[in-house]
Amino acid sequence: MKDRRLEEKPGCSDKRALFPEEIACPQCGIETEIWNDETEASCKKCGTLFIKANIASS
Repeated sequence: MKDRRLEEKPGCSDKRALFPEEIACPQCGIETEIWNDETEASCKKCGTLFIKANIASS
């Protein structure tokens, strides 16, 4: 019997290496985890929503 979880799915065909990054929240400064394929994150402490591109360029 073939394991359906191992079948190639259209959304899973991108084989980039994903990894988490730590970015400081611009509001409170706490380190927040964001994956390299995500563009925004929400701070675990204060709830501020921030965009990774805006933080990286600051």
